[in-house]
Amino acid sequence: MTDLPRQEIEGKLNAHREILVSLVAAAMAGQGALRQVVDALEQEVNLRDGAEDPGLTPSAGYASGAEKSEEIRAILDAARQRASANARIDG
Repeated sequence: MTDLPRQEIEGKLNAHREILVSLVAAAMAGQGALRQVVDALEQEVNLRDGAEDPGLTPSAGYASGAEKSEEIRAILDAARQRASANARIDG
């Protein structure tokens, strides 16, 4: 495994923590909350995409935020693919 920069690791960990906390909170809230979690995560990714251009040298805070957004996007994409595959198997 390659060595990742600290800010990239921090961003990925923040993404995983955000998703884990959101899922546990949704589980505590009941069935209807799960779709809201996905919608909120998608909204967070979309907001990051529309953020201002940070310039040539983004700050560490922006960089780790961008890494978080990228990690959430990757997790959502993998989840969509799995849900689609499961629907084909079940359907």
